[in-house]
Amino acid sequence: MNYSRWHMLFITVLSFSLLATSTVSAATTTNAKKYKWAKPAVEFMASHGVMQSYEQEADRLNQTVSKAELTQMIHTLFKEFRVEPDKKIEIPGVPEGSTYYSIFRDVYGSIPSNPWSLNAAADQVDYSSYTFAYQPDKLLSRWDLMITLNVLFPRMSEAVQDRQYKDTFAQAKSFKDIPHKKFSSPEAYDKWINADQLLTAEFGWIQSKDKSIYLSSEIDGGKLDALLGFSKAGIMKPDAKGNFYPNQKVTLAETAVILQRIYNFYGGKGYKHQPTKDELIPNGTRLFLHKGEKSATGTTGDFALVNADDVSTLYLSISAKEPVDLRITVNGESITYTYERLNVLDAPVIIPFDGAYYAEIYPILRRTGKLVGEPETDKEAEVYNNLNLAYFTSDHWTDFTETKLDFDDSQRKYEQYLKENE
Repeated sequence: MNYSRWHMLFITVLSFSLLATSTVSAATTTNAKKYKWAKPAVEFMASHGVMQSYEQEADRLNQTVSKAELTQMIHTLFKEFRVEPDKKIEIPGVPEGSTYYSIFRDVYGSIPSNPWSLNAAADQVDYSSYTFAYQPDKLLSRWDLMITLNVLFPRMSEAVQDRQYKDTFAQAKSFKDIPHKKFSSPEAYDKWINADQLLTAEFGWIQSKDKSIYLSSEIDGGKLDALLGFSKAGIMKPDAKGNFYPNQKVTLAETAVILQRIYNFYGGKGYKHQPTKDELIPNGTRLFLHKGEKSATGTTGDFALVNADDVSTLYLSISAKEPVDLRITVNGESITYTYERLNVLDAPVIIPFDGAYYAEIYPILRRTGKLVGEPETDKEAEVYNNLNLAYFTSDHWTDFTETKLDFDDSQRKYEQYLKENE
């Protein structure tokens, strides 16, 4: 049988068309079998208008999820993340004219303590210049996903707030594929390229002279709380060998499962933000008291000392270039302690917590009677900077004499480092 040239072309095109259809069908069938474990989550998402049916989504389940796709899924599933329609919130990287602006404004504009914490869920953060940006097209790793979700759903981190501080390093090391780097001092840590990097799946530690080891910064502490909290709550867990795969790109199938787990974590009724214990602290600046630890901290303003491990008693001394009295409020009751009493390093002041989660501490410069805090003039700024006000805290009786010597030495080295790097 003879066929015309056009007839042969039609048969060829039809053959390719059937082959392509067959290939897509095979891919869909393969994915449907491979991601069967995600089917209940996908069907759940479909019932809430977030995704289509499992069969319709099967060929996409292995695709990597972008920040915009994650944000859209959260926006659709958790309708509690909303701000007033006329409220203008600047989302760096997502201008008002962007297709994504409304969902990014709703979701990340709803972050507790917004707008200060808006940077915590960003995709690029520079803490030295305090700039940050969102990147809608960024393809997310498992670590990226966890950090974003931890900011939006803080109750996961609360689940580990009762962890014993002395066990922190062992708990962190249980995640076998997350690196740890040790430093001999805060100054050495500050020079590290990954210092204070929230989106880096790595922890920085300081090994002190007495061989105790502690996290180098509050950001590292926040990362660890997120990791432990999501694991303990069963939202994102390591495998049987202890591998978390932090840098592995997250798939649509995984994302659907994780979001359903969060939805169920909140009782299967959607998310309703309840203020955390930390958010109820009236003073935004916080230092932390941990069980078995003695600390030395230099600061000039008022702050809340958080009783992180529910200890019964605070032991406190201070030092300064001139008298600074402290007004300390615990459970709503205030007592003023004189500098002469506080400056006895080998006999610290004893302050019962009486079950309180925090103590508010207000330093008052005696010769002015004013709170040491934000200076109103250049002269005040100079006075505050020259105070060298330092706090020494512990949950057990401690002679802080050696602690002060070590602290002063650390301060001298830090000032020298700053001069050398001006």
